[in-house]
This record gives sequence, structure tokens and C-alpha cells, in this order.
Amino acid sequence: MELQLDWLKQRGAVKRVLFLDSHQHHRTLQLVLGQRDRRRCLNHTVYLRDEGEFRDKLSPISVALNYSLDQTASLPGLELQPILDHYSLTFHQEQANILLDCGDDNMCIPDLKLSAKMDQTELAIGDENPLLLTINAANHGEGAYEAELQVRLPPEADYNGVERRREDLQILNCEHRVENDSQVVVCDLGNPMVAGAN
Repeated sequence: MELQLDWLKQRGAVKRVLFLDSHQHHRTLQLVLGQRDRRRCLNHTVYLRDEGEFRDKLSPISVALNYSLDQTASLPGLELQPILDHYSLTFHQEQANILLDCGDDNMCIPDLKLSAKMDQTELAIGDENPLLLTINAANHGEGAYEAELQVRLPPEADYNGVERRREDLQILNCEHRVENDSQVVVCDLGNPMVAGAN
């Protein structure tokens, strides 16, 4: 019997659920049933990783069970080997969702507003004075999961960093990247960017 947690996640991706006793997402078991055993139940305790260890909170967590008979096991006293019902399923899957703060329908409908302004209206070519771009992002709806802000910079610009002008605003985690010869600054707005965040 093979039991896999969060099995739809691609290989190498962070598995969001693990077995408590082994901290693994995969388990292989051998279950011996006697002649009088019509049903046998096993309990496994699993846990959801800390929310800082993964980003995806929207897709369901899939649990898969696959079973087969051990054809190598010797069964003394039996002339015929047991078989599985040809019409029964040997693969079972169930799904669970992470509880989100998205209302009774469990559908998140954020209302993101974005505004931007510059501290200068004109720039001279070769000017060494920095340009300050002030961006305000606000969420007036339900939680926005995996929310991020991307700012593409012109090739002539040099990125200096992020500056927080007001102490009452949250600190953003921003990263400067170069993608296909263009510069982009990506800021994580929250996971979720909660309702009322600014």
C-alpha cells in the first residue's frame, strides 16, 4: 500500500502536508489481512507546514492511496493465490482545502487598487539625480493570495532600492531581477494581502 500526501504537486515542489512521525510526504506500508478481516482501519497523523514555508494556499491538497497484492508473499496452506476484484479501484484520491479568510463561498475576491506618482515631471539625459517612484497598493476586498507588484524599468534606469517613507506602512520584500534583458523589481505584497491592507 502506498500513501502520498499533496501528490499533485510537481516533483521537487514543496509538499505542504507531511506525516507527523516521519516528516515525509510519502509512505509505503504492508498490511496483512486475515480470513475474517473484512475491513481494517489505520490512522495516520499529518500536519500542514508553517505558512512561511510555502506560497500556494489556493490549490487543494490531494491525498492518494494506491494498493496491490504482494505477489512475492508465501501463503502456507493455500492452493490458490488471492486476487483483487477486477472491477474494483486500486487507486483512491481525496482532496482537502486550506481554510482561507474568503467568506462562506471559499472564493477569494480581492479588490486591489494601485496608484503611482513620481517626484519629478522631467528628467534630463545623463542626469544623476534619483527619481523617486511612490507606489501605493491597497486591498479593499477579500484576501489576495500570492499578491505581488512587478515594476518593469527602462533599460536606461539603474535600480537603487526600496525606501519606506512612513513607519505605519508594512515593510515590503522586493527583489531586483533581470529577465530577457529587461529589469524588473518584484515586491511581495502578502500571502494573503489581507482586506484593508495598504
